[in-house]
Amino acid sequence: MAEFGVEEARTKLKELADRSLMGEKITITTDRGNAVLICEEDWDSLVEAMCILTVPEIVRMAKSGVAGC
Repeated sequence: MAEFGVEEARTKLKELADRSLMGEKITITTDRGNAVLICEEDWDSLVEAMCILTVPEIVRMAKSGVAGC
């Protein structure tokens, strides 16, 4: 994980985008809070996992330890 202030991140955006595409988590810090730069593939995986966790049957199966979940 790498951490950059917002101004430094602005000047290094291409480099940081390339690093995120290589799997590195980039944190961009600001006075109002932090943002995280991740590659699209990782983002899509997170969104898919969150969607799956909204299906009650899948959550029930995971909690009960059913094989395959």
